[in-house]
Amino acid sequence: MKRYFLTRSLREKALLVAFVAIAALIWFLSASGRARVMWEEARLLRADLKEQQLWLNQRTEIEARATQATGQLDPARTLNGTRLVADMNSLAQSAGLAAEVSGQRTERTSQFAFHSAQVSFRRAELGALVKFYEELSKRSPYVGLEQVSLATDRGSPGTLNASFRVVATELQR
Repeated sequence: MKRYFLTRSLREKALLVAFVAIAALIWFLSASGRARVMWEEARLLRADLKEQQLWLNQRTEIEARATQATGQLDPARTLNGTRLVADMNSLAQSAGLAAEVSGQRTERTSQFAFHSAQVSFRRAELGALVKFYEELSKRSPYVGLEQVSLATDRGSPGTLNASFRVVATELQR
């Protein structure tokens, strides 16, 4: 390889050195980019581990507070999936709305069951939606909103199409 290089003209030597330098530069930039990504991932991993350790260190305090909060809940006011649907329909009727309740789902833990449902309203007045929301917020912490979506109805000016993702808590005793 050395002999090949030395037998070349000065211009060819300069071009060969330039090509090798460019290739080395490209390789160095690529390697430094990969190293930077790995460094950032390691930094994020250390931060995640630090946060997890913080939660683990406070485990007894968190469990004590959760037990205290659970003790303050009234099991008679918690809702199962059927009662959630019935309550959403009655709240909607008292607000002057026609509700469409769908997409029921239940997630269970050792102490709680979380029942969720999608409550939709078509061509609803803003005042009626506000009244529904106010009545729903009175039932906190047993019932809460997870997601709200509002859109104007193009066919009926001044009305809204609304969708609420409602979650109810049920104690598992």
